[in-house]
Amino acid sequence: MNVSRAVFLVALIFAGPAIAETRYFTRIPDLPLPPGLTEAEAAAGFDGHGRIVFAEAVGRADGLAVRDFYYDTLPQLGWSESVEDGAAVFQRDRERLTFFLIREEGGQLRLRVQLAVRPAAMNGD
Repeated sequence: MNVSRAVFLVALIFAGPAIAETRYFTRIPDLPLPPGLTEAEAAAGFDGHGRIVFAEAVGRADGLAVRDFYYDTLPQLGWSESVEDGAAVFQRDRERLTFFLIREEGGQLRLRVQLAVRPAAMNGD
């Protein structure tokens, strides 16, 4: 076996578990769950003229690590970041993601996510 094949196989072996561990929200399938959090039941969304989707995750994670996870990950997925009223907000085309981190009793962290999708303009704007 030549060296390049051996290097490829070693990289594949080590990359496999990392790729397999990536989990996504059920209601927002292209939004990854941060390490240490598990998806929880969330409020029902709205689907009409536009769309609003809610998702939640809970676990024993560090709030700064969760924040940094999204600030590192989402720009790679086409999202641009901003902060509004203390919430982390990301925009991508007609989509807007808002994150809220809540520290609950017992030290558990709750992540609340809201995805709002503006309807396409009817007049071509």
